[in-house]
Amino acid sequence: MMYMPGGGLVRLQESLNSLPESEAKVARFILERPGDFVNMTVQDVSEQSGGSPAAVVRLWKSLGFNGYYEFKLRVASDLQSQSTTKYIELSSDSSFGNILQSIEESAVHSIQNTLRLLSEADVEATASALSRAQRTLVMGVGASGVVADDITQKLIRIGLPVSTAHDFHQGAMLAAQLRTSDVLLVVSYSGATSDVIEVAEVAKGTGATVIALTRFGGTPLSRLADICLHISAIEPQVRVAATASRISALVIVDTVFIYLANMEKDKIYATLEATRNVTARHKIE
Repeated sequence: MMYMPGGGLVRLQESLNSLPESEAKVARFILERPGDFVNMTVQDVSEQSGGSPAAVVRLWKSLGFNGYYEFKLRVASDLQSQSTTKYIELSSDSSFGNILQSIEESAVHSIQNTLRLLSEADVEATASALSRAQRTLVMGVGASGVVADDITQKLIRIGLPVSTAHDFHQGAMLAAQLRTSDVLLVVSYSGATSDVIEVAEVAKGTGATVIALTRFGGTPLSRLADICLHISAIEPQVRVAATASRISALVIVDTVFIYLANMEKDKIYATLEATRNVTARHKIE
């Protein structure tokens, strides 16, 4: 089955709150009537949304598309693959069945939306930067630290030089030692955590490449980063912990890791085999 990239509706929804009102008006119209939109010209959308043709053009540029046709194609692809099931918001008296369904729907939709946001160019740029780096520093605070640890473990397995930081002081000291040949990979769904922003600024000052795993939109972190890999997550309104965003971030990590392994297969697969063999001795038969 050929992969058909989507992400039009996801990008619209994710960026709605950060768009200027002139573009947000057009975005709301498209989200309400996506089926009609795919058959409309710029002038049609302008007239029916109450926006201007210039706002329609600015919108697809703000969303990172190369043109109006690509924008419509991505929305059309989203419509073809949209799920008919509805996410269930949990409450204090939710049944066990509702809890299971809510977690399943949240995880599945978030993964699907995240994969629609990924571009091969960004994944390739990330894999290439990690492969070339003299040193990689991975940083994540709180729940993002779990994802940072997963990245670190994977890079260690293939013999890449990597260290991890979970707070500002640790991150700042390591980031200050980075050079232009190095990489800072930052995990932050909000893209607005002060610890990671300040560490990214330190790394930026050294000339290191900054890669961000963060939500789509104009976040402080995405504005600093050289490469962004965007996370989409359907989190409950009563957010007891980072759930879907963590799972979505781990899916991005797996995608980059497998892409990197395939890109450098002659070198990496031998290293993977060596690390697998050495740890296999400690498995009880």
